Amino acid sequence: MKVRPYNDYVLSGIVLLAAALVFLAIATLTDRSDLSSATLFLLGVACFLAGVFMLSFSRSDPLDTEVASLLPVAGMLNVCRICADLGVRGDAWFIPPSGDEKGIQEFIPVEGLEIPEVFPDFSFLTDPSSPGILLSPSAYPLLDYLERKGGLAVPSGEPELLHGIREICEDVLELAEKVEIEREGETLVMSVKGYRLYPGCLAIATQSPKCCTMHPCGICSLVACLLARGLSVPWHLEHVRLEEGRRGLVVVYGGLTGPSPRDGGPGSSG
Repeated sequence: MKVRPYNDYVLSGIVLLAAALVFLAIATLTDRSDLSSATLFLLGVACFLAGVFMLSFSRSDPLDTEVASLLPVAGMLNVCRICADLGVRGDAWFIPPSGDEKGIQEFIPVEGLEIPEVFPDFSFLTDPSSPGILLSPSAYPLLDYLERKGGLAVPSGEPELLHGIREICEDVLELAEKVEIEREGETLVMSVKGYRLYPGCLAIATQSPKCCTMHPCGICSLVACLLARGLSVPWHLEHVRLEEGRRGLVVVYGGLTGPSPRDGGPGSSG
């Protein structure tokens, strides 16, 4: 695979500067002092200014989104494979922070939808009523970055939060061409069109569709983190459907209707 050292803007600028040099050299060397020389001189100046403009406003090509989407695929599949080998079959819950805890947590129950009332500081939770695995969501580092570096303040009201999710995914991060999220009964349904990281989603779903709800990545995880942060209740992914024709997906989120679980603190045991 050959990677070009320069992008199209740099190459165009170099070509224009070279053309300017040629035109000015011809006009100077011929020294005819007529309309032809004046035309060559004006062409040389125009090419020089255009070349400088192209070089000044050019920037390196961004990372190809298809390449970027494939980077986390193996890691996501490995986590899901380990969970399956341990007998974990549930879908991920995204737990909002409580007490001194500041970060969003992801709990994968062994089965069903039961989650503990208290989350101790351990990865393997052995509560007989709701055993499972406690992880950090794949999109939480991005959310933390947006809050620390970008000044993101997650709205606490549902209408404002849903509008903010669309704005973050479409305008701020430019993850997709169109993102719509609406309430349907007890669930929130997100429809994504033109998802830029779709090749990675397709690679994961092809290997194991269960991974999409057991340990979500990309936009699915980010939106779940935003819902948990803004509404302060746990949310989980009920269903994910990929739509290859429009490079999109439909995601159904379900929220916890009862009281939120509490953080057990570093001294707790599972």
